[in-house]
Amino acid sequence: MTLNVTQPCQEVDNVSSLSTGGEFITEAQLYFILMSISTLTQVFSIGGVITNSINIAVFVKLGFNETSNMSLLTLALSDLLSTILTLWGTLCITPGFSDAELPFLPTEIAQLTGAGLSMLVLRCTAWVTAFISFERCLCILIPLKVKKWITPKTTTAVLVAIPIVTIVPSIGMYWRWNFVWKFLPGRNATVLGVKVVNTPFLDLKEKIENIIFGLIQPIVAFVTVLVCTVFLVVYLRRSSQWRISMASAGGKTAGGDNSSRFELKQNISRKEEKVVRLVTSIATIFMVCYTPNTLMFLNMAIFPSFSLFGQHRNVFILLYLVSVLANSVSASVNIFIYYNMGTRYRNALRLMFHFDSEDSVK
Repeated sequence: MTLNVTQPCQEVDNVSSLSTGGEFITEAQLYFILMSISTLTQVFSIGGVITNSINIAVFVKLGFNETSNMSLLTLALSDLLSTILTLWGTLCITPGFSDAELPFLPTEIAQLTGAGLSMLVLRCTAWVTAFISFERCLCILIPLKVKKWITPKTTTAVLVAIPIVTIVPSIGMYWRWNFVWKFLPGRNATVLGVKVVNTPFLDLKEKIENIIFGLIQPIVAFVTVLVCTVFLVVYLRRSSQWRISMASAGGKTAGGDNSSRFELKQNISRKEEKVVRLVTSIATIFMVCYTPNTLMFLNMAIFPSFSLFGQHRNVFILLYLVSVLANSVSASVNIFIYYNMGTRYRNALRLMFHFDSEDSVK
């Protein structure tokens, strides 16, 4: 779909005129909201490009002895690509850029080179986050076996399979939306645009893809992250209660061996807790920011009029813009979680920028 919201009443090729009947938001209100959200999204997207570039450099420096670094590097790569595509997509609908006499129609090209691809990459981000959360749950449930199951080779295979399964099948959208040359009488110029191809086969294909890849797949990923996050939060509470009870009992226990053993277990527990808190924070931010996408997918499946060309077009565009903004926020804030909760990450980052650091990166 082409989000040509800067010209809301214009027809797109053979698609029927956009209906605005029964809307809760007028075109003027939508345009103002569009510009406001677009500006915020661009700010967060620029920040996301910078922060994720730093994340990638740090995780490469840390190495891949730990599978968690591999997963977090993949997440940073996915977020970087997503923010770049989002930045390009929002730039294309900015009046100063979209109204310029360019050799292409920005508001049309943006869907296939910006917004559409960004949504596909977001699905990859969702499943990488689900894998990170699931891996941490396995570390808690079966700590003695997880190293045999989650090896660097296994992790690499999963992280390579995720974009293949989530992104590649949806590339078929280019069958329906084709790049074509259009003649504009007002400018007396031929520019590159997008044409919608309507056939019964493509209509059926799009419906099936929307159900499988646009509805089921993202929601399953969301639920997976939710369940794993709840489990991790329960673990953190129990671990905290255990440490308090053991601290009370440890003070009453005589003997240096018992005290040393307790300190060792406590240090291991605290180290595990830091990792769990980091993963929980990433997952929580993802779920909060991914909620608008989930609501949009559900409404599209339940209400046929909730679409770009339906009766509730303006509400659809509004929710779409909110979801894009939320995604750009989610993709740009992970660096603060890593820095505050990851000692090795913090030390590596400080060394990279030649700050003084008391600890060395091992």
